[in-house]
Parts: sequence; C-alpha cells; structure tokens
Amino acid sequence: METKNMYPDPDPDTITIDTLVLEEMVKQERTKEITELHSLSKKTCNLHADLLYYRHATSAMGSSCYELWKRILTQVGGSPNAWRELGLHLGIEPNKLNYIMYSVQEDHVDMVLKVFRQNENATIDKIIDAFIKMKRYDILKSMEEPLCKIAQFFNKDDSGYQSKSSGQREVVRPKNIPNNLPAALSNKVVSQDKEPKKPKQPALKIPPTPNVPIVNDSPIFFLTYTQDGFPTAVNIQEYVENWTEIPNVQVITLNNKREELYQNPEKFIREYFEKADIIIPIITPGYLEEIKSHNPTVPNTSDNLDHKYVNFIYNLIVNNYIHASGCLNKKVRSVLPQNANVDLFRQITMYPDLMPWTYETNFDAQFQAFLKFQQQ
Repeated sequence: METKNMYPDPDPDTITIDTLVLEEMVKQERTKEITELHSLSKKTCNLHADLLYYRHATSAMGSSCYELWKRILTQVGGSPNAWRELGLHLGIEPNKLNYIMYSVQEDHVDMVLKVFRQNENATIDKIIDAFIKMKRYDILKSMEEPLCKIAQFFNKDDSGYQSKSSGQREVVRPKNIPNNLPAALSNKVVSQDKEPKKPKQPALKIPPTPNVPIVNDSPIFFLTYTQDGFPTAVNIQEYVENWTEIPNVQVITLNNKREELYQNPEKFIREYFEKADIIIPIITPGYLEEIKSHNPTVPNTSDNLDHKYVNFIYNLIVNNYIHASGCLNKKVRSVLPQNANVDLFRQITMYPDLMPWTYETNFDAQFQAFLKFQQQ
C-alpha cells in the first residue's frame, strides 16, 4: 500500500523568507531594548552616585541601592580591565587609576566609583553613559531593575523630578554617606604649595582632643571593623541617625576622624575607648581573621584606618574584659551582619570578650534598650 507523505519537502525560498523575517524581528527587539537602556540615563540625571552607597537594611530604597552597587561591582569586575576603562570614561586621571592598580587591595571597581562620587556633579547618568560608550549593554541590562526602582523614589515621570520653584532638576544626594579613600585618591588633600594650618600640630600643652572636644552629655558608640564590615558600619550610622527617643548619639569611626587620628593614633583611640558608652565590634570573617592572625612584627599598612587598628582596639577590649571588669562584659556589644552564616556563629563562641552579640536587623531595639539601661 502506498503511503502518503504527510510532511512535504520544505520550500527553500520559504525558509529563506522566514529566516529573514525572524532576523528582522530580533533586530527590532534588540533596537527597542537598547533604546530603553539609553533612556536610563535620562531617568537618573538628577541622582548622585552617593546613592550607590546608601544603606538601610529595612527600607526598599536601601535594598535597591545596595543591589545596584553589587551588580555594578559583579558585572564590571568579571571583565579584565573593565574597571580601568570605566574610570577613564568617568574622567578619572590615569595616575589615580595606576595608584588603584598597584597600591590598593580593595575592589578596583568600588574604588573607581568612590573616586568618581567625590564630585558634586557625579550623577548616575554619567556612569550609564560610560557603559554606553563601552558598548556594555549586558551591564546596563543587569542594572536596569534596581536602577528603575531607585528612580521611582524621586522621579514623577520618565523625564525626572522637576522643581516647582526653579523648573530645573534637583540633584538628589543623601547626607552623611562616608567615603573612605586613601589620601592619594582624595580631592581634599592639602596642596604642598600651601602652608598647612598650624593649630592642628601637636603642642606641649594641648587638650586630649584638640579640635573636636568630646561632649560627655551625648552617648558615644565606637565602631571597630575590617573592610568586609564596612556596609554594616554604614547601616549602624543610618539607624542611629533615625533615632528619636535617644537623640544626639555620636557614632565614632576612625576613618571619619582621620585628621585628628593622625596626630597621635594610639592616644586618640584610648581616649575614645574610655569615653565611649558602647564599643561595637562588627564581627565578619575578615575581623576574626585579623585578630587571629595578628603578628606584631608585621605592621598593618591598610589605608582603611578602621581596618588598620582593629588589633589595637581588640587588645583594649581584652584588657578591659579581663583586668578592668573582671570578665564582666559591661561595655562591648558585638554586631553580626544580616548575612552572617553558621560558621561565623561557631567561631565567635571562641571569643567570650566579644559576647554577647546582636543581629544587625535587631540593632535598633536592642541597642536603644541597652543604652537606656546604662543611663539609669
């Protein structure tokens, strides 16, 4: 019996036409996608790059800012020398990029963003334009979701927020976002041609803290952490700034007191250690590794002052715990980041002087309660 061919031979002309149509559809879709990515620049021309470093674990905007920062670091860091190309497109001088290359141990992409955001006009659209010039639409596509979420907090429409008074966009720049940069990369370095201010030089008879007197009426938190604890340190400063029941709490970090610290680091740290109501070690793998592997014969040359003096502060904690308080921990309250893993819990049990600890997510309630108890 003759069997009918249910699947006739394909027509070569039809295949060619269908392929061309499919290619044209793909091309149109790609063009539309690239156009949408270009429009991100327009949406973010009034958002300062400081927003990349805004941290607030309990807010949607804080989470979106962190996610955007993380995606930029992950995507750019995955391509060799993409960080340098990004820096050049952002107008960073080649000598500063060379310094990052050869003298900085921190993430190079992160350092490029920190150098860039020192400028008042360092808006996020310039970062987007840099990726467009680099033809890195893969990076832009990764940034699109968190970037649109951030833009929605400030923009009324796709053209950006319009000021009613001036008719111009207002640059959104959050306050008090620290930027810990080595002196060689900072725009605030005093020129050698100008004579430095002499009042900052140590004298024979000088108060313990010459330029910033400590106000004893205000509670003081003294943070100590390594580089991987920096995001949590920023979050803690944000939490405290939003406190209403206990206002005017000072949060001390060494990088924020860089000028006073340089005159006599050990003296400065000892005085603030004594004055502080609570010493707050931020427990991370880097922190535990630093205090475990300390070798007094090898100096710590880190440009991050908080990281550099972790061991010095930890020795003060141990002495206070053993000798001053008789193994009663009345001053030190450790914080574990919200992403802490089980291994970190196991390791911290080996350090009774760092107990008790508090989750970062419980910081507000527990530290306000502890501070109130101390003040009774």
